[in-house]
Amino acid sequence: MKKIAMIVVLMVSLITLFACTKSESSYTFSFYDYMDTYISVNLYAPDQATADTYQAYIDSVYKEYQELTTNYVPLSQDSPYLENIYSINQKNNQVIEIDYDLYVLIQESESIKALTDGYFDISIGEIINVWKSLLVDDSTGYLFSEIPETVFQNALTEATNIVLEPNVIELSESNGHYYIQVKSTHAQLDLGAISKGYATDIVYKYLQEQGVKNFSISAGSSSIALGENKNRDQGIYNVAMASPIQDTTGIASYGMIYVKDIGVTTSGDYEQYATYQGLRYHHIVSPKTQKPMQYYHTVTVLGQDLGMLDALSTALFSMPPDVLDQWLADHQDALGIEVLIFNYDTTITTHLKDTVFEENQG
Repeated sequence: MKKIAMIVVLMVSLITLFACTKSESSYTFSFYDYMDTYISVNLYAPDQATADTYQAYIDSVYKEYQELTTNYVPLSQDSPYLENIYSINQKNNQVIEIDYDLYVLIQESESIKALTDGYFDISIGEIINVWKSLLVDDSTGYLFSEIPETVFQNALTEATNIVLEPNVIELSESNGHYYIQVKSTHAQLDLGAISKGYATDIVYKYLQEQGVKNFSISAGSSSIALGENKNRDQGIYNVAMASPIQDTTGIASYGMIYVKDIGVTTSGDYEQYATYQGLRYHHIVSPKTQKPMQYYHTVTVLGQDLGMLDALSTALFSMPPDVLDQWLADHQDALGIEVLIFNYDTTITTHLKDTVFEENQG
């Protein structure tokens, strides 16, 4: 599932990003070709050679998961990988050998599906594509516009008539080789709701393992990972929570969180949507109803595992409030996560333990 409208904005001053100390200098790496977004990494390193080593590794991680998880571009003939999601989606009901890294990511996705009682499901790509077709920024779509009645009803009928077969993904391993079979004639896999966070988590853990304390990673506006802020008291970053509702006040955010050494992921309906009878329809599709839901405008999840955070923000976004509350009561402490919600009625709900949040007034 491609996740859109991820609207956490990292507010860091230019002084913070580029200031130097006697022992370390700051470096900024930018990547434009991965995960359909702009990725920026800011960190401190003792010298250029070390920074180059970090950059090469980070580039390799995002490049690998871009190639493995894209569902619309085939692998190149000289690709080092066996299969990607695009090619898997052309071979339903076949047992296919895949690379270990992709196997582990799909395995993790299936674990999160079980954890969320099916609210996270990478096998609903066919349904997602139905709703995506309404959000094209040209004469064939209705981006930020009202969907005509007939068009909406046709999409709703098409999406809800798709039969979601249970347990269509079968993973297996034999003698150090890894396999997948999608046991369906039509199921399409979509890792868009986890792949970017998963890759960012690998980079996040790598920098920590290298002893890099002062860094920030912004994978689009949806997933950020933070170390310590070198130029603020106690290493704190101020992260503004961008408002999903435009109003006459000109306020761009609905509040601020103060964090360090943490990942932050947001799912929302803000960046791309169309409307029908005043409600927003977007890319975050509920596996339960097979359509986008309108309980919240954004759901932000904070914690240490950015791949899980990415998937959980998607799953929680589609849960009705009573289901979400019960799920958090059952799992929040064990998972070590915090949640901040901008509800559809514009109220704010917080499920925070340690993070300080200040809501904008006015």
